[in-house]
Amino acid sequence: MAIDWLRGLAVLFMIQAHAFDAWLLPEAKVGWGYWLIRHMSGLPSRLFLFLVGVSAALRIDGQLAKGAPSAAIRKGLLKRGAEIVALAYLFRLQEHLLAGFKGGWPMLFKVDILNAIGASLLLVAVVATPRTGAAGPRVWLSLAVGALMLALGPLIGPAHFPAWLPRPITSYFGGQRPMSWFPLFPWGAWALVGVAVGHLWIRGSRTPAGGARVFLLTAAAGVLTTTTVIIIRAIDPYVIRYPSELVQQLGPGSFFFRLGVIGALGGFAWAVTRLHRGGFSPLIQLGQTSLFVYWVHVDLCYGGIARPLRGKLTIAQATIWVLLLMVLMLGASVLWTRLKVHLRAWRAERRASGRVPAPAPGVRA
Repeated sequence: MAIDWLRGLAVLFMIQAHAFDAWLLPEAKVGWGYWLIRHMSGLPSRLFLFLVGVSAALRIDGQLAKGAPSAAIRKGLLKRGAEIVALAYLFRLQEHLLAGFKGGWPMLFKVDILNAIGASLLLVAVVATPRTGAAGPRVWLSLAVGALMLALGPLIGPAHFPAWLPRPITSYFGGQRPMSWFPLFPWGAWALVGVAVGHLWIRGSRTPAGGARVFLLTAAAGVLTTTTVIIIRAIDPYVIRYPSELVQQLGPGSFFFRLGVIGALGGFAWAVTRLHRGGFSPLIQLGQTSLFVYWVHVDLCYGGIARPLRGKLTIAQATIWVLLLMVLMLGASVLWTRLKVHLRAWRAERRASGRVPAPAPGVRA
C-alpha cells in the first residue's frame, strides 16, 4: 500500500505542476510562492521513475518466490515496458490531433515522462533481472549502472548527437528540448536505484518489526542525504560548476537532494499506511489509477477546455482551481475503477454462460 500511496502523492504533485504551469499569469511566476511550486513540480517525474524500479523489484521477488524462471520474468518486464512506450506514442498522437498538429510531426516522437517510464522499465528488465537460481534482482549491478548513468548525465543528457542519427532514437539517451525531456542519462538512474531500495524494503518487511526498522532507516537516511546536500550548497553553491541550470538539474547534487526527499516520504508513507485500517484512501486510489489520471488531466490543464484559464490566474486563484481539479480527478478515478470492475464481472458472466471463450492458459484476459 505504501507504494500506491507514494504514487498517489506523485499524481497530486503532477496535477499541481501542470496546472500552475498552464494557468498562472506570467507576472505570478515570481517570489517564494512560485519557488515552492517549482520545487514541488520537480518531484513527481522522479518519484514515478523511482517507483518503476521499486515495483519491478516487487515483481521480481514475487515471481522468484513462485519459482518463475529468469527468462520469463525478464520477458514480462520487457513486455510491460514496450506497452508503456506504445501508450506514450498513442497519447502523443491524441494530443497532436486535439491540438491540430501544433509543433509538427517531429513532436510526435518527443520523449516525455511516459516514454521515460517505459524505457526505464526496459532498462530495468535488462539490468536487474537475476540469473537463474538467484534470490533477488541484481542490486549491485543496478546501482553500478545507475551510478554510471548519473555520472554521465550532465554530459550525455544535454548532448547534441550527429544529425545522421535518428532523433526519435537518440532522444531516449540524451539531447536538447523540446524533443528530449527525460533522457535515460540520467533519468534512468532513478529506476535502477528504485530496484535496490525496493529490494531492501521487501527484505526488511518480512516481519512487522523489520518493516518498521527498514522504513525508519530509509526516512533517516533521506533526511541526512538532503541535509548534507543543503550544507554543501551553503558552503559553496558552485562546488560543481555547470554551464546552465538545465544541466545542473541532470547532475548528482539535484539527484541526491531529491532522493533524500523521496526517502523521507517513503518512511512517512509507510507510517500512514500502517495507520490506515481499511476503507477508502484518496491517495491509494489515485496511485492505482495513475496512468488514467495522467492521460485525462493533461488536456484539462493545457487543452481547449482550459483556454479561459491559461495564463490568466494569480497563485491564489490558481490554487482554488487546482484543488477543484484534484477532486475532479479523484472522482474520475473512482468511476474508472468501478467501470473496470463491472466490465470484468460482465466478461466473467459471459464466459460462464459460454458466449465468450475463456482465455488460453498464460494469456491475460
